[in-house]
Amino acid sequence: MLAEYGWAEWLSMIASFVLVIGLLVATLFALKKINPAISGSSRARMRILEVKNLGARQKLLLVSVNGEQILVGLSPQGMSRLGGWQPDEQSEIEEQLQSAPAEEKINSFKQLFKQTVKRQKD
Repeated sequence: MLAEYGWAEWLSMIASFVLVIGLLVATLFALKKINPAISGSSRARMRILEVKNLGARQKLLLVSVNGEQILVGLSPQGMSRLGGWQPDEQSEIEEQLQSAPAEEKINSFKQLFKQTVKRQKD
């Protein structure tokens, strides 16, 4: 014997289905947001401090590894280490950049970047 359902029963079943799917999607988004906090990221030795998008597929990443900050270039061809410094060196660089006049900031940044790269080669 087949049971016949009216419009009200069909609408109720569809609404219940949509509600269950919505709750599933909301749970997945919540888990994605909460996951870094659950994994104990405060004890992590490696963290991404900052990301700067340069184009569609190019990025600069500032990564902290064991207290050292490393600038990494990311492109479709691969990753490149552009420079690294200890946090106390970073504060010196920031002070020099802030104390420089506006028109000299570009030149001083180039100079600081060259010095950082030169230190890494030595």
